[in-house]
Amino acid sequence: MVVAPEYAGFVFGTELVIWVALGGRGTLIGPIIGTLIIDTSTAYLSGNLPFYWKIIVGLAFVIVIVAIPKGLMPLIGVLFRRQARPGEDAATQVPALAEVDATPFAGLQSAGRHAVQLRDVRRHYGSLTVLEGITFTVKRGELLSLVGPNGAGKTTLMRCLSDGYERSGGEIHINDHDVGRLPPHRIVGFGIGRKFQTANTFDTLTVAESLRIARTRLVRPAFFAREGALALPKAALQVIGATGLDHALATQAQHLSHGMKQALELAMVLSLEPSILLLDEPTAGLTKTERMLIGSILTDLVRHHGLCILLVEHDLDFVREISSRVIVLHQGRIVLDGTVSEVVESELVRTIYSGGILAPAQP
Repeated sequence: MVVAPEYAGFVFGTELVIWVALGGRGTLIGPIIGTLIIDTSTAYLSGNLPFYWKIIVGLAFVIVIVAIPKGLMPLIGVLFRRQARPGEDAATQVPALAEVDATPFAGLQSAGRHAVQLRDVRRHYGSLTVLEGITFTVKRGELLSLVGPNGAGKTTLMRCLSDGYERSGGEIHINDHDVGRLPPHRIVGFGIGRKFQTANTFDTLTVAESLRIARTRLVRPAFFAREGALALPKAALQVIGATGLDHALATQAQHLSHGMKQALELAMVLSLEPSILLLDEPTAGLTKTERMLIGSILTDLVRHHGLCILLVEHDLDFVREISSRVIVLHQGRIVLDGTVSEVVESELVRTIYSGGILAPAQP
């Protein structure tokens, strides 16, 4: 009930860091144990060694950071598991993969008329207009590619689809559900999943742990038990098997190659069992072999799993091979919407990508 300057001082702020570092970051009970250890030892040392206790605590902090950077709790957890299951090594702790039976979004995939519907979507930042009058409809089982030069508004359009607060005007319907001003986690409930341009993975977690976290929205974790098998939808299992991630389930994400990280994030998104998949340049930085593999996976997801995929891509050769329809964005507007042959062979597209100046669109 009292606000004092020492509560925001350097010593107290440092102690907060020491508590977490000693107990173990990323754990719930670790910082509590670290707090008890530090405060108890501080109470004794400050009385018996009033001039040295801060130095001792500081040295202990340095030793923990250098010797056991994850803190005491993860180390205690490893020792406890080894004692509980003697002779068990890391290889035997890899969970077995299993296929889930139900599809939570099955009703959404078959309900309504359209997968995605946009009407006069606009986005501006003050006087800067990024998107203007974006209107199109995407059917289920369609692979739609959004192409255009840098700054055309492709990624901004992806943000508008996945976050109700992003657009400045217009309407967006996902599986005939009005997005309104809903936050991303609510829109995911309509059956949408988004993969970002830069792979977002949990570097310190293994592939299996990352996939478990991706499933927590549909399968709530238990506090005192762990599932023996890792149950995933068929689409995610296909990505894991095709890219070799099934042989790297015990590998930390930070040790994966760039292509494997991209595949892991795609598998994590598919673990949400979406009916609509948003992909922002999934082949960026990949080799030709990896691009061909990703392309075959995406086409199979559309043909055999009925997913609707919206793809942002610069590689027109890649777009030509996998797309069923292409939309060209330029300066925040749709300048062309048609089949692959109509768009890729269009003189208008060549003008846009060569940096030519387009004439104003006719009303």
